[in-house]
Amino acid sequence: MNPLLTLMQINDSVFPIGGFTHSYGLETYITKGIVKDSKSAKEYAKSMLEYSFFYNDAAFFHKTWTICENKATKKKIQELDALITAYKAPFEIRDASKKLGIRFLKLTEKLQPVARCKTYLKSIQNNEMHGHYAMAFAMYAQAQKIEYKDALSAFYYNSLNGIVTNCAKLVPISQMDAQQILFKLQPLINELVEKQPDLEDNLIGNCCVAQDIRCMQHEKLYTRIYIS
Repeated sequence: MNPLLTLMQINDSVFPIGGFTHSYGLETYITKGIVKDSKSAKEYAKSMLEYSFFYNDAAFFHKTWTICENKATKKKIQELDALITAYKAPFEIRDASKKLGIRFLKLTEKLQPVARCKTYLKSIQNNEMHGHYAMAFAMYAQAQKIEYKDALSAFYYNSLNGIVTNCAKLVPISQMDAQQILFKLQPLINELVEKQPDLEDNLIGNCCVAQDIRCMQHEKLYTRIYIS
């Protein structure tokens, strides 16, 4: 199989795992008028990548990749899974991570089974582990011989694409503005990917308090379009 084409497929916005149903607190920011135009949408997207994603899901991706490179054991996977679960304080975010992870694992098993992914899925279904999308994506991408920087760059881009797509629907912003945000934040993604391996362990899971609060508030919004 072609690693690049595999990466393009599993990272596609139409890959049917349900990512489009989650805003990760963005819906609350928009409801409160904090994100209200193209400028604030770009600032929000930049902040999310730099101060939340870098320390959380991207860091979890990196840790999973490293474990897999060193012949992952179930115990190490279980320890990381438990740690990530503890870091994801808002229920909706924790639940979204699990749902996306399960769907991703089930779908990729139909494409090309990977032993470690199958074991992870079974452990989640048996309630031995919680399950997280960042871990599932890293496990599968690493097994498919995709280059680390390519996989992590795509993982960052997928998150950014989700943010601007949601902004286009909810704020709304124009499709042209959305594409400009995606293009202009490419250098930031490159910078974060380069820095990712150097992130100290004691900074992993660094809490973005504002986002956590908005995610918790989302549970009680009067009207909601997104699950999280």
